[in-house]
Amino acid sequence: MNRKERRAAAHKERKLARKAGFPTLPTPPPTPAPAPAPVMPAVKPVSPAIPEPGIPFPSLSSISPAKLAANRANAQLSTGPSSAAGRAASSQNHTSHGLARHNGSFLLLTTEDPSGFEALKASLAAEHQPATETESILVTTMSESYWLANRAQNLQNSCLDPNTGQITDAKMFPLYLRYQTTHTRAFHKSLNDLLKLRAEKRKIENGFEAQARKEEELRIKNEQHEMKKQSHYWEVLKKDAEACFRISQNLAQNHKAAAENPGFEAQYAAELAKRGLQPDHCRGAASAAA
Repeated sequence: MNRKERRAAAHKERKLARKAGFPTLPTPPPTPAPAPAPVMPAVKPVSPAIPEPGIPFPSLSSISPAKLAANRANAQLSTGPSSAAGRAASSQNHTSHGLARHNGSFLLLTTEDPSGFEALKASLAAEHQPATETESILVTTMSESYWLANRAQNLQNSCLDPNTGQITDAKMFPLYLRYQTTHTRAFHKSLNDLLKLRAEKRKIENGFEAQARKEEELRIKNEQHEMKKQSHYWEVLKKDAEACFRISQNLAQNHKAAAENPGFEAQYAAELAKRGLQPDHCRGAASAAA
């Protein structure tokens, strides 16, 4: 076996071992086996058993019934509070400063005035006049963020010496300052989102109004064009009627003159020939009709 074949065989062994999930050791290159002794046969060495991966888990059959019942009874003691008062008390666990929304909801502290918060909400609602549910949510978020920022400012003041202004609690002061910045940014973000939402709505409404105004102008333009066409049509009819009226008057006069003067037709034809004009067909037709 040459070197290339030995490397291919070692690679194949490592690949099979990785698929089986067991660590592998580098396989040394095979050495040529010595010739077997004529008296003693070659004995194949027995490899040690490889343990299965993972930690063996004890089965329930190895636990006594008394110990299993005790374990189940002890487990019932760690399911949390069962009464409404206990749940309310446990919901306030890990609330050290009240600057974050606890469980995703805004809570007023017992030392704060609820009427002041409601007045703030009413003032912002009266200023921005929310018309949709989204706008109402943004206005409510603004009021809560502003209230939390003021709460952080009050807590910062408690970390300062009222006489010298020096920081007395260097551990909590940066925390209160960070929360104040966070809630101030949340207030301005909600305000910007509200203004952006209304700007987009106004843009859409203005687009609809411009389209409606353009359609109205086109409709008026088409009506004016149609009225102009109708006016031209009636003007042409009027001129045709006036021309026919004048022709009928001339024919009536010619007929009357021909009745009064028998030589009028010859004189009329001679006058037309003298001027190089053709006889009036309408006059002849009117004469024939008469």
